[in-house]
Amino acid sequence: MISYNGHISYASAPAKIILFGEHFVVYEKPAILASIDKRVHIIVIKNDNENSIIINDRIFGKKYYPISVFADLERFSNDIYFPLLYTIKKNSAFKSNVGLEFTINSDIPYGMGLGSSAALSVATVACLSNIFKAIKKEKILELAIEAEKLVHKNSSGADCIVTTYGGLLLYQKKSFRKLESKRELSLFLIPTGIKHSTGELVDFVKKFKSSNLDNFHKLANASENITKRAIRAIKDGNEIMLGDLMNENQILLEKIGVSNLIIDKIIGLCYKYQALGSKITGAGGGGCVLALIKAEIKNSFMRNMEKEGFQCIPVELETDGLIY
Repeated sequence: MISYNGHISYASAPAKIILFGEHFVVYEKPAILASIDKRVHIIVIKNDNENSIIINDRIFGKKYYPISVFADLERFSNDIYFPLLYTIKKNSAFKSNVGLEFTINSDIPYGMGLGSSAALSVATVACLSNIFKAIKKEKILELAIEAEKLVHKNSSGADCIVTTYGGLLLYQKKSFRKLESKRELSLFLIPTGIKHSTGELVDFVKKFKSSNLDNFHKLANASENITKRAIRAIKDGNEIMLGDLMNENQILLEKIGVSNLIIDKIIGLCYKYQALGSKITGAGGGGCVLALIKAEIKNSFMRNMEKEGFQCIPVELETDGLIY
């Protein structure tokens, strides 16, 4: 915990990737997630002499809210910072005559399926905990999930869990356990350049399920089988099998309709340039493709993908999770 005279607070939370099981996790199937070395950083300054909430963000700019915003917060339900304002109001020790200034710096690409809103929710709750009333990670997580559901109404809570506790996690039915990889994974994120709405894609899959019930159940069971085999591959450090399973997972995501021509093109190029496996990470419809690469071809893979016009972002798994 970092705090100065109770007036300044800092917290940081990581982005996440989904290695296996996205979408099907909403229907209580297992998923494997991991936190990665991209973070949101928040500094909050408490000022008893101010009567406003100030939010500085390098992406969305600077915004001012009068303290009176909390008297009728629902009026701001479509505001980009509504979840953050909601989190402030939910803090039991917050008094409506206290001014707060937030400075947000993030190296997590926004709208790319990397859990930026979950990381922001977790870090915000932790910062307020530092200033007003110290709470444990379990309570931080609970409040962050509540705020995250304002952004993604059907959120399983998995994003908030992995950004809070960090590492490689197996998640199912609101429970999770940590996984240990025998081998360091060499991973790249390849942005499609298309921002997406997780909520809209979750709704799309829900409609697909309703119209294709028997087929969806088969696909969900196949996803569960892939995830269970991936647990063993991770434990054994079998990156060949892990890559094959990523490819199998991608086929399922194509079948439920969350891929598109750009994603398909990136997946094809990953295969061409000898990725062990590649798939959507997150909701799909845009966002990023995740590729698993043999360590010895990382540089050539990056060069080839960039020649094709696609950015390649190397990422590493991290284990710290929330820092506050």
